Amino acid sequence: MEELLVHFDIYSENTKFFAKVKSEMGGLREFSARNIEKLMEQVIIDVSEEFDNL
Repeated sequence: MEELLVHFDIYSENTKFFAKVKSEMGGLREFSARNIEKLMEQVIIDVSEEFDNL
């Protein structure tokens, strides 16, 4: 059986990138950065920390 663990959306507005991350354990979080690499780094760290606690 499949279970959705994390859902995230990434979008840009003007010169900034945004991510909305949603999970059962962490709820809804939002991140922003001036470049996509920094944004992805923030999202990866957040999700990794969430699953380290399992």
